[in-house]
Amino acid sequence: MNKPLSIFLTLFSLLIFENDRIWAEQLTTLGEQMLEEGKAFYNKGDFEHAAMAWKHAVDRLDPEKETGMYLDTITHLSNAYQSLGYHQDAISLLHGALPVVERSEEKAAKTQLLSALGDLHLSYGNTGEAVTYLLKSVDEAAQTENPRILATMLNNVGNGVAADHDYATAGVLYEQALELLKDPEADADLRAKVLLNMIRLEYEKENYKELAELLDVVLLQIGSAPDSHDKASNLIALSLLTRKVQKKLPQPDEDLTYIAYLALDDARRIAEALPDPRIASYAYGYMGQLYEEGNRLPEAMRLTRQAVFSAQQVGNSPGILYLWQWQMGRLFKTQGDMKAAINAYESAIATLNPIRQELFLGYRSRGDTFNESVKPVYLGLTDLLLKQAQSMEDETARQRKLIEARDTMEMLKTAELEDFFADECVTAIKTTLERTPPQTAVLYPISLPDHLALLVTLPDGIRYVRVPDAGSEKIKETVTDYRKRLQTRPNNRFLYGSQQIYDWVIRPVESDLTAQKVHTLLVAPDGALRMIPFSTLHDGERFLIEKYAIGTIPAISLTNLEPFDKEDMNILVGGLSEGRQGFSPLPSVTAELRDIKEIMNAKVLIQNKDYTIDNLTNEFKKEAYSVLHVATHGVFGGTPDQSFILAYEKKLTMDRLEELIGLSRFREKKVELLTLSACQTALGDERAAMGLAGVAVKAGVKSVIATLWFVDDEATSVAIREFYRQLKKPGLSKAQAMQNVQKQLIAQRRYWHPLYWAPFLVIGNWL
Repeated sequence: MNKPLSIFLTLFSLLIFENDRIWAEQLTTLGEQMLEEGKAFYNKGDFEHAAMAWKHAVDRLDPEKETGMYLDTITHLSNAYQSLGYHQDAISLLHGALPVVERSEEKAAKTQLLSALGDLHLSYGNTGEAVTYLLKSVDEAAQTENPRILATMLNNVGNGVAADHDYATAGVLYEQALELLKDPEADADLRAKVLLNMIRLEYEKENYKELAELLDVVLLQIGSAPDSHDKASNLIALSLLTRKVQKKLPQPDEDLTYIAYLALDDARRIAEALPDPRIASYAYGYMGQLYEEGNRLPEAMRLTRQAVFSAQQVGNSPGILYLWQWQMGRLFKTQGDMKAAINAYESAIATLNPIRQELFLGYRSRGDTFNESVKPVYLGLTDLLLKQAQSMEDETARQRKLIEARDTMEMLKTAELEDFFADECVTAIKTTLERTPPQTAVLYPISLPDHLALLVTLPDGIRYVRVPDAGSEKIKETVTDYRKRLQTRPNNRFLYGSQQIYDWVIRPVESDLTAQKVHTLLVAPDGALRMIPFSTLHDGERFLIEKYAIGTIPAISLTNLEPFDKEDMNILVGGLSEGRQGFSPLPSVTAELRDIKEIMNAKVLIQNKDYTIDNLTNEFKKEAYSVLHVATHGVFGGTPDQSFILAYEKKLTMDRLEELIGLSRFREKKVELLTLSACQTALGDERAAMGLAGVAVKAGVKSVIATLWFVDDEATSVAIREFYRQLKKPGLSKAQAMQNVQKQLIAQRRYWHPLYWAPFLVIGNWL
């Protein structure tokens, strides 16, 4: 190479290197700038622009060379995603950064990211994983020797153990966090957060009187912080906690009402000054609620309209907007303007429907959130539509309005299952049914605060009956006591509750059932009524099952109405007679499986050591089955994580069951019937009973035969054997087959009590 060329290449390389250095410095500067811009947007409550700024910053930062800033920005971005309701995006983002965390020596940034990841897992209810990450964050925080960072971690770990109901440990952690926060001005926001968590803890411990004395102290603490989005959020949280405490006290406390109002008014002031329309919407809306509760309707209406307006100024706020549309509906209803009330409720549901799944994924205590903030919207609209239908003289218009009310309940039941299974795919069937087949009725009992509404779909249309003095709380109390009596040592004490519920739910519509010569009654139960088998209701002479074949459906729209193909049934039989994983043996299962194999001409039987998830999977991969019979312990709790079917080596979750049965999805013969012959639901748990009622939808089968509680082992085997014998009879539906089984057991003195025969349910398709 000649010398001039060599010198040129050297100079060119140096120039390129210098340009790269300058470019890298510019990128870092731009990354820092975007990080700070994101913080400014976030402090104003503008989470969308904050997320955009932080995403740009992440794209411009080198995770190896600028590790601390990179992890800090990732953590901020996840907070923005979480604030916007994109919880899965937030958790994926943080998990993606874990390899950088493991290599990094940046203790403070690692601490913040691990803490954020723990908090996200906590919000999903993954307490084990949450505590793991939170404890790691505490270890990192201790090495920083930064009291504020360590206090933040202690606060977050306290949240984790509190979610696991370890209130004593949580209290100690919160106290330790407060001791570390010495600077009254710099630490004011964090001190306020810790104090709010301590109030929540005392609330969970039901120390309501002690709490009433602490709330004004916390208000002063929050007030001492500089104005910011976080300060306004803390004020709103304090107001909501104050109102919850107020409702638990035996007598109203005017001081607490005043604290709640002051907190909201200060939050409103801060929101308007920032400006932060999201916080302003919450402040106006909750102030409107205070006036609504005080029956000051004009002020409540004015504040609620301002809340709606502020929500509409936020780019992505359906989760806020529907709250105030619902509130407008309540206010119009109280003022007697039914048309405006219905319009407002319909607007709330139209806003809510598309975002239900995103709205409640990632919120702690999702079940409570759903029952407090979603279910009442659908029930409120249903009640209004039924009242409107009652006032109509034109029968055609009345029928349309009743169908509209029933369709609203259908949406609610779909939403409940989506919420329980955290799966929007449960909406897949979309069946419609304006009139039932001959001699068939669908009963919708709807528990409302002050009465019970009965909607009955018959071959000639829909009937509506209002049952006074049977509000939801009264029904829940009666039903809970009744369910306990059904499951205790056999005696006749259950009959009083049985006849009382019969008088509420069946007798008011009995004449219509008789006139239509109904022989099959399908029930879509609501609320506490999910916890009992309707077959046990007694008219003073006979059980309901002795008059009607009974099926349980989650909703009409979630039920596959295609007839069951009895020709060439191919059944896979499996189960456990041995005790496994802490569950007791089921001695009668061996004979049950053997007899069912013979009755149904089954080719394959898998039991005990061979009854594994892998073996079940392999069978479904190589053979098309239309029926799956599982004789093993099944448990349905208040969440999908607490719901499973026992296999030999581990538990078969609802998600895994769905995958297993899904292997037959694209075959000519699909699984139509799933039998679970030893299930139990948590006593007194409405959500557990709802999960059982929705298992056919979740598993992707037409029908499920299952038990509402664990039955005498011998009685179960007798009932299930007879069910399959009856099922093979031509022209007999699954509901009728089970009716015959239960009537046979009732006829035997040994099994007359509902304890033995009642828990067997036909769920989903009854044909």
